[in-house]
Amino acid sequence: MYTSFRVQNFRCFRDLRLNDLGRVNLIAGKNNAGKTALLEAMYIHTELSPPVLFNLQQARGLDVPNDNLPTYWKQYFYGMDSTAPIEIDGQGTFSSEFSKLSITEIVNTAEDARASKIYLEYLSKWGIHLSEALKLTENMDAILEFILSGNDGQMKKALLTQSNLLDVYPILGEKRSNFIPVHGRPDKQTVADQFSYLEISGELPKLIEVLQIFEPRLSDLRLLSPDSEIIIWGQVNGSRIPLRLMGEGMNRVSHFLLTMMTNPKTYLFIDEIENGFHYSIQKDVWKVIGQLAHESNIQVFATTHSLEMIRAAHEAFKDDDPYDFRYHRLDRDSFTGAIEAVTYNQFGMEAVAAFDFDYEVRG
Repeated sequence: MYTSFRVQNFRCFRDLRLNDLGRVNLIAGKNNAGKTALLEAMYIHTELSPPVLFNLQQARGLDVPNDNLPTYWKQYFYGMDSTAPIEIDGQGTFSSEFSKLSITEIVNTAEDARASKIYLEYLSKWGIHLSEALKLTENMDAILEFILSGNDGQMKKALLTQSNLLDVYPILGEKRSNFIPVHGRPDKQTVADQFSYLEISGELPKLIEVLQIFEPRLSDLRLLSPDSEIIIWGQVNGSRIPLRLMGEGMNRVSHFLLTMMTNPKTYLFIDEIENGFHYSIQKDVWKVIGQLAHESNIQVFATTHSLEMIRAAHEAFKDDDPYDFRYHRLDRDSFTGAIEAVTYNQFGMEAVAAFDFDYEVRG
């Protein structure tokens, strides 16, 4: 489990430190304070694969060009200035979680063709014939180099290039996280795989029991394909209807639950967690997330604009022992534009609640 993060030269962050992380972490702040960007930085550090940059861009509803990738990836650098590397440093409770990820743009120039040399060396390790490798580097303007430095002194490298040969790029570490964006749903095959896993493992009744908190009339779930489309159907008052017709709240919470129940010992990132949830069930949402986070050894990071969601989280976790919830508020300095994080543990949350924390998000 991570205990702290430092993010430099990424998106809107020149240098941001986030300390005292808990099992469940809620990140809030005004618009354009960097909430989603912070989740993205953490996700990159846990996903450890160059294609993750494409996935995040698509999650924001943006296209990824087939060419001119250097123009595209500059959007990840602070101020779109790629002359300084992105550095994401994570510290955790286990030695394997102590690592720094550096992402550096290396540009070819008339005086220095270092990017091409690095790429040729990289391709040779993957058995690409020299003549083919030389063709790939003919119009090479720049490469993006990923270097993961571990606590054990080892170093791993991967590249992102204009040739977009993603099939030869190894990941720097095993997949350890899941990112749930504001909009969009998981692909149907992923849902079918997750649901099937729960049914085979005997965990499906637990999913139904939890979902009954949000829809008490739900009595059963089935994976059906009446029109050659495999989706989850629920039984409500004796009638079967697609789960997707039970409201955005049910779809969102089922997405969280399926992801957590089938991906133990990972990290979960949820952007704008309040979407789809009526304020009256927000405390229940947090309780379920907290319970599964402990049972499945998952560390959760979520963002919100909602004052009610902050209050609900405080109410859901205030009696837990140990208190594994942290609230992080991002503030942008009105003069310098720098963003800083303020973290509240149990004592801090109780103090904030005592004075009514309207100012935490609004104002």
